[in-house]
Amino acid sequence: MSWIQKPEYPVKEQLPRIEHHEKLPDGAVELARTTDPNEGDTVVFVRQGKFLSVLEADSWLLKDGTPHYRCSQADFPLGVLPWFADALTEFRKPPAQGGLHAGAMTSADEDVEGEMLCIERAMNAGRGVGGYTIVNWSRKSRLVSRAEHFSPQQVTFADNFLYDAGLLDLIQDLGEEYRRGEL
Repeated sequence: MSWIQKPEYPVKEQLPRIEHHEKLPDGAVELARTTDPNEGDTVVFVRQGKFLSVLEADSWLLKDGTPHYRCSQADFPLGVLPWFADALTEFRKPPAQGGLHAGAMTSADEDVEGEMLCIERAMNAGRGVGGYTIVNWSRKSRLVSRAEHFSPQQVTFADNFLYDAGLLDLIQDLGEEYRRGEL
């Protein structure tokens, strides 16, 4: 008998699936793109209405020379942009400064524009590098095919991607644009 996980919160309807990061559906707008320094994936931030889709795309050749392409997608409310930078700052605070208890691996779930999000510490976010995962408990992972099983949508970013390669700065800039109503 297998263990079936049920959603803790109401599950939102899936956003349109983006099959290729270079072929966005009508109405979708690319906000920014960057390259993950660990895996070389292209990471694209796409606005779909009032929502943000984070795409991670990569292509390679299989052993037999056949080309293969992957484009993963995790969806969030646009408010994730300013929320993430603030929530990450709080997550990283030491307990003595009001942060989470020592050894904490996940933040509390927070309502961000009607979707329940949290941050989790990732021990292996890419080639032995730690990082952080944004978990959306309000959206079902596209990787889970069984209708009765729930797994949340999530995206993981390595520490060196966030801090050394400028991803956190990019997210903060987009968050400020969102706060000013420019997205």
